[in-house]
Amino acid sequence: MKAFIATIAAIVCAIFLVFSYTYWKDQTTVSSFSEKDSTSNQSPKAETSAKQIDPSLLEKTENWPESARQSLSASLEAGTPYHIAIVGSQALGGEDGWATRLKNEFEETFSKDLINVSIFEFADQTSDQFIMDGGDQLVAESSPDLVLFEPFTLNDNGNVSVEKNHENIMTFLETVKESVVILQPPHPIFNAQIYPGQVNDLHLFANEQNLPYIDHWEVWPDYMTEEIKDYIVEPKQSAPNEKGHELWFTYLKDYFIYD
Repeated sequence: MKAFIATIAAIVCAIFLVFSYTYWKDQTTVSSFSEKDSTSNQSPKAETSAKQIDPSLLEKTENWPESARQSLSASLEAGTPYHIAIVGSQALGGEDGWATRLKNEFEETFSKDLINVSIFEFADQTSDQFIMDGGDQLVAESSPDLVLFEPFTLNDNGNVSVEKNHENIMTFLETVKESVVILQPPHPIFNAQIYPGQVNDLHLFANEQNLPYIDHWEVWPDYMTEEIKDYIVEPKQSAPNEKGHELWFTYLKDYFIYD
C-alpha cells in the first residue's frame, strides 16, 4: 500500500513539474517577443537626439516677428536651410544695393547652410505689373520661409491707386500664404507731396492686416530738406545712391541681426 501511494505521489509530482516548466517557457517566450516588438516599433526620432541649436543664433533674431523666429528654430532643429526672399522694385539696388549687402550679411552671420537668401528685383514695375506678369508666382516657387517685401509704393505713385496697391499686396500674401511677410516702404524722396501719404497708408494697412512693418524712414533725413538729396539718385529719385543704400542697409541689418 505504501509503495502504491508513493508511486501515485511520484506521478503527480512529475506532472506538476512538467506543467510548471511548460508554463514558464511560454511566459518567457511572450516576454522576449514583446521586448523585441517594442524595440522594433520605436520611431527613428526616439533613437536620434534632437539637433543642438546655438542659442546665440536665435538671440540675433530678437527683433523678428515671433512666427518667423519659430519657423527659423524649426528649420535649425530639422537641419534644413531657412529661405529668405527679398522682393521689390529697383530701389533694392542691384548688385551694389542694400538688398545684396543684406543677403551677404545674413549668409555670413548664419552661414549658407542655415540661411540662404534670394533677391527678386522688378525694376520699373508697378504693383499691377508685378501681379499681372506673375512676379508673385515666381517668388512663391522659391518656397520662402520669410519675405521682406517692398510693395512698389513709389512706382505706383501716379500710376496705381492706393486701394489697388493694397489689393495687389493681398494677392501676393495669398500666393505666398505659407511664408511670413514683412512689409517695408521704398525710400523717401525730396519735397514729395502725395507720396508720403501713400507710405503712411501702407503703414496703416500693415497694422490693419496685422503684418509686420519696418519703418526705416525714421533714420532718413527730413524729405522736405535739401539734405535728403545726398541719399538719393537724381533727378528721378527712383532709387537711393550709395549713401542711401548704406543707410537703409544698416537699419535693416540692425533689425534682422540683433547684436
